[in-house]
Amino acid sequence: MYGSNPYAQAGWSNPQNPLSVAAYPWFPNAAAQGPTFGALPASTVNGSRYTFDFTPVQPNILNCTVIGPGHDVYFRIVTTNDGVTTILKPRDQTLARIEWGAESVVEVRDIVPRQRASQWLALSGDKSYRAMVANEKNYFWVPRGSSIVLYRANSTPPIEYGAITRSSTSVSLHLTGDAFSAGVLEAAVVATLLFQSGRNI
Repeated sequence: MYGSNPYAQAGWSNPQNPLSVAAYPWFPNAAAQGPTFGALPASTVNGSRYTFDFTPVQPNILNCTVIGPGHDVYFRIVTTNDGVTTILKPRDQTLARIEWGAESVVEVRDIVPRQRASQWLALSGDKSYRAMVANEKNYFWVPRGSSIVLYRANSTPPIEYGAITRSSTSVSLHLTGDAFSAGVLEAAVVATLLFQSGRNI
């Protein structure tokens, strides 16, 4: 109904981005609630949290800097006129490459082999969450209130590893210490970019 933008089906769009396909506000005006995926309880994460801010996000997130703990630059996101986005580590090492198109293609070095973005972030049959595989581990992204929450799969109940939130000036990826230790940062950064790009994946 809304194309293949990851959360357009849930009414999440980016009104500042003309390529956004949903006609709803960027975040639904819903109170935070437990996700429908597997009837999971809303969980609270204890321990350390690390925040990574994508800024600036105006006019879009496709050219920005990712600032992490200690106000250090962790990644730079650069998009060229030919529709290719590159995520660079410090010293300009390539972390990931996204080729935008009718079927966008993503590759994350040593983490995700080259494949369609819609295959990597596979939409569930009931369209309530997206599955993600990174470093041969399974995760789920679930819209919840004004966030997109990251869960580690294969645990009962699934463990909350972080969330994506948005303000008027930045998109933020919040990860728990466990998520950071598990090495999901790079994949989560790429997923955040895909979800917030306003592009079809």
